[in-house]
Amino acid sequence: MKLSIDIVFEQLAWPDAALISGKTIQLNLSGIRFYRPEGGCDLSEELLYLSDAKQLADLQSPKSLSFICLGPIDEALLDPHWSVIIIPSQTDAGELFDAVQAIFDRYQRWLEHINEAIFNGQTLQTILDEACRYLKNPAALFDDSQGLLMRTSNMNLDKLDAIWAHVLEKGYSLKEVDSINLSEKFRTQHQPFYYQSPDTFGNIKRLIAPILVNGQLFGSLAMTELISPLTKSEYANLWLAQQIIENALKVNDEFCKNLETPWYLYRLIKEKYVDPHILAHHLGLKDRKIAEPYALWCFSPAGKIIDSDFSTQGYSNQLSRLFKDQLIFLFESLILVCDYNLEPENKKQFHELILDFLAKREFKATKSMVFNDIYEINLAYLQCQIANEYANDAACEIICFNDIYADHILTVLDRHTKLDVLIVPQLKSLNQQDPYTHELLLCLRAYIANGKNITAAADSLKIHRHTVVYRLKNIQKLTGLNYEMLQDDMMFQLFLSCGILLRNVPQ
Repeated sequence: MKLSIDIVFEQLAWPDAALISGKTIQLNLSGIRFYRPEGGCDLSEELLYLSDAKQLADLQSPKSLSFICLGPIDEALLDPHWSVIIIPSQTDAGELFDAVQAIFDRYQRWLEHINEAIFNGQTLQTILDEACRYLKNPAALFDDSQGLLMRTSNMNLDKLDAIWAHVLEKGYSLKEVDSINLSEKFRTQHQPFYYQSPDTFGNIKRLIAPILVNGQLFGSLAMTELISPLTKSEYANLWLAQQIIENALKVNDEFCKNLETPWYLYRLIKEKYVDPHILAHHLGLKDRKIAEPYALWCFSPAGKIIDSDFSTQGYSNQLSRLFKDQLIFLFESLILVCDYNLEPENKKQFHELILDFLAKREFKATKSMVFNDIYEINLAYLQCQIANEYANDAACEIICFNDIYADHILTVLDRHTKLDVLIVPQLKSLNQQDPYTHELLLCLRAYIANGKNITAAADSLKIHRHTVVYRLKNIQKLTGLNYEMLQDDMMFQLFLSCGILLRNVPQ
């Protein structure tokens, strides 16, 4: 860890001290040493040297060196590349040395404490608060769409400037008039930079630090001069906080385990909280709403062991041509699609295009039920995962949760009770060793699932409706069941009974 001379100067707070330095702010100092004239040629730019005025006046060096000068000195004698803290009054050198060393020690302990917190998996909020300990102004962490992720906790909500008031009310930063220029700064500059809007909020000075993770823009850490001016020391402390947050994000998966996964969807799937204002902001950027019906698709390789070299990005781009204007993102080596187009114009053709994609890429797909709220995407994802358990690993197919719904209920029940006790007694008269019984049970189940509609049942089974009528009459003859006389609860029992028997009857 390295400090700037501006931090040392501010933390030292020595009476009548003055700092002479250039416009450039550097995090370059790792400790303090006494200056020895005999070692003048070997001075390091990474150390702060304590010297008396006479020794410093005699020194000549073109290096960017840092000093603390004891005693008054003519500033004209100082090289313009140097940064110098001048203490004109008589001061005990040992006492001053210890005071400066204590600053380096304190920052070092602070950094070690933060690294321990990161290693122990502390929340990003905890790390942000600790990283910003030495900042005088509150700071906020934004994502790459300027959505507010979190802010430092020690903030007086009764004293806000116009920018902070907007951010806390809306959940995102205001849209800038010169957003193109601001975006260019994010792309080309990693070091923190000062910024003032050319519009209504132009009187408020800001300090912004881009946050990069593995070379990609994650977001920014930003502040205004809400409490204190944005001094060089404030700048340097924000720079340190920027480095800490970037290190934390490399191992903390709260927001960016994969930067190709929108953090808000990642958190929702992981059943973590996302502020409604922030979520509405991000969905609005994609012309979507929180309460909007959708089904979730999950695409994954069929019969493949996913290795570290497997890349889903190319397949994701191909799917974007099939699912136009839908939310497509990556999640743990899977491609997920929030499909809002629940009734495509040509449903049959769309289905065939999906199957063609699966066959050519050796993929399989699962699909959830329709949900009305994006906050339930974790349930939709679980449905896709459950449906995947029923997929043939070698097959390139679509498994809908609706289709395996009843079978999954039976699987869960089977763990707790003997399923035979749930079978309607009349169905037990069917010969369970006869393969034809399998066809009869499929027919009865389809008939019930389609609301006793013969045509719909035939379409679902891809057989002629006369075949359905014939098989239903056979079941009625063998079991004595009269479908027209049965109540809905009895029909449900028959439906489950068919599912239980189909597990054991040979095909």
